[in-house]
Amino acid sequence: MGKLKRSFGALIVFTLVAYLTTAQSASAITVELAKKCREMTIKAHPPQMAGSKAAAGVEKAERDYFKACVAKGGNMDK
Repeated sequence: MGKLKRSFGALIVFTLVAYLTTAQSASAITVELAKKCREMTIKAHPPQMAGSKAAAGVEKAERDYFKACVAKGGNMDK
């Protein structure tokens, strides 16, 4: 019975080590990049008065611009 527990424990440890070494870690963006992209997004899509026709549908464009900015590392000229 003791040998079975050790074998099962070793299998669990091996599985965890294999999983942790192959799992991709999610990388968070830096504060500086987030601030830079936020400022660039505001310049590209200036705030509109709530309820105005110009403000309708702008949110998606702002999100898309911000995501593209982060993906390019803040270099929107490229």
